[in-house]
Amino acid sequence: MTQQYTLTYNPSVINFRPNSVLEEIFQNINTILGTSKFSVPLFRSFGLIESFVDKSVTNLHPLFVAEIFEAVETYEPRVIVEEVKLDVNVDGQAYPTIIFSLRNGVVL
Repeated sequence: MTQQYTLTYNPSVINFRPNSVLEEIFQNINTILGTSKFSVPLFRSFGLIESFVDKSVTNLHPLFVAEIFEAVETYEPRVIVEEVKLDVNVDGQAYPTIIFSLRNGVVL
């Protein structure tokens, strides 16, 4: 069985000098989740679409999960997304938790 890792998106955690490959992967996923598509000059396809902003959680969940699967596996090719969970707080903010494993050949 392969090792699984869990990352809960946190916009305040930024590490520009990761000490390991695993920390780098975590930072890359966090960056993908925090970037809006079309906001990066010369790399407009990077990030997540914002069509799910202001939608109800029941409508948000399938769109958000599908978008996260596609974006993370596209822009961080070292991982396989196993599961995406949404944690919704009282204010209606949804923060994804990503459970992923590493592709064969990724050396930590």
